[in-house]
Amino acid sequence: MKLFHFFGDSVTLGVNDAPAGGWVARLAGKAAESGLPVPPDTFYNLGVRKNSSSMIRERWEDELKARTMEGVPSFLFFCFGTVDMAAPKGSPNLPIGESAANARDILLRAREYGHVVLISAPPVKDSEHNQRLESLCTAYASICAAIDVPFIDIFHPLMKAGYVQDLADGVHPGPNGNDMIASLLMESPLLTDWFRE
Repeated sequence: MKLFHFFGDSVTLGVNDAPAGGWVARLAGKAAESGLPVPPDTFYNLGVRKNSSSMIRERWEDELKARTMEGVPSFLFFCFGTVDMAAPKGSPNLPIGESAANARDILLRAREYGHVVLISAPPVKDSEHNQRLESLCTAYASICAAIDVPFIDIFHPLMKAGYVQDLADGVHPGPNGNDMIASLLMESPLLTDWFRE
């Protein structure tokens, strides 16, 4: 038995794909189709709307502890940054350096609980927001390389695949976009190993 914990914002939560549960539930379905026994293996979607990396840093550990079991391995997925790089008042909610520092703090602590991966934020429709997200993707990749935590870039593949066409509100994917994220993650050798080990 294994536990998979997904921390993030409203994109992780699956807003605009409520009946299907967003990309986390779709990933669970695809993993089950590939042979992962779900259940008893369990996927916890711990996405929260409007959550920045600072907010996730404050909450993730308590939420993880409430969902762990003695002797059962945990796999921790973090996917955030969309809220950090949004600029509803003209400037980003968080500077890139602060967002990267939050990611580093989260990941270093998370390694104490199990296997950890950081997934980049996906693209959005707004070009300026996307430029900041691309810079954040680079910063996150550097942080992960420095502390030896796996990083999965979904930003660039999704941009090339036309993912933004499924963003009805400019930020949150519908069924097609969520399925694209789940399918892309299923192509990761790291996650394939986690699901099969």
